[in-house]
Parts: sequence; structure tokens; C-alpha cells
Amino acid sequence: MAEQLQIQVGSLVFDARVAGPVDDTPVLLLHGFPETSLEWVAQIEALAQAGYRAATPDQRGYSPGARPAAVGEYHRDKLVQDVLDVADALGTARFHLVGHDWGALVAWQVATTAPDRLLTIRCISVPHPDALRKELSDPSSAQYAASAHVELCAAPNAGAKWLNRAG
Repeated sequence: MAEQLQIQVGSLVFDARVAGPVDDTPVLLLHGFPETSLEWVAQIEALAQAGYRAATPDQRGYSPGARPAAVGEYHRDKLVQDVLDVADALGTARFHLVGHDWGALVAWQVATTAPDRLLTIRCISVPHPDALRKELSDPSSAQYAASAHVELCAAPNAGAKWLNRAG
């Protein structure tokens, strides 16, 4: 059964779910948008049974104790540092990293910034940033159309509009 933790990282507190013995091989799983760590509950249980120490934090903006007001506090460098700091708080020097959707974008950045910290990386539903950049530069590509929602999320008051959407 997964244990729920609160992980203090500087002034932020991240809610997390963790399963498996502390001395097992560590795996960090990063959720997508608009999910939370609940996305990975079945997987962390299965990983724990397979001999891993699996942890899935609610990322910055999702954990009630990690929701800075300033937009600049969500820069990719801060999101990457959050992953590294959470790993450190869990006593994990090197770890497997799995990301889905938004979490995959963060995972790719961790791999670019701190490759020495990773044992492996698995990204679900998001290709390597270079491949994604190429597809997004072509308005006729299927990925360009499939990513149109990203601009909507970046619009002013997008969060309020999302939460207050009709039906």
C-alpha cells in the first residue's frame, strides 16, 4: 500500500505517494496535465512488488503547499530542480525517471540538465524535445494540431477559465 508523504523542499511542500522498501532501486514518476500523483497509484504498487522504491510527487502547482503565485516560479529550471530536490529529500542519488505528458516534458529537461542523476528515463506521450520542436514548427503536422491546447493554457486567467468551464 502506498504511503502518503509531505516532502519539504525549501519553502515548498510537495505531497507524494511512495511505495516499496527504502533500500530498493528508486523510481520517480511525474504525472501529466491535469492529473496528480493519483495517476500512478497502480504503477507504484506494481513497481514496489517488483523490487523498486517508487515515488510520485504532486508537482509544482498541484501540491497545495507548492503553488507559488508568480508565473516565473514555474520556469522549467525550477521544475527540474524540484525533481532533483525531491529525489534528494528521499535519499535518492540516482534514480529511474518516468514522465507522462507534462511530466514527460519535465523528465526530458531533467535528462538534459542532470543526466548523471538518472539510471534510465521513460517518457510517455511526449517525444524528445528536438523531435517535438520539429513537428511544432510545421503547421500541417498532426502534432501541431494535437498541441493547440497548449496556447490556451498559457492565456491569461487560463486556470480560472478551465476551472469555471461550462458542462
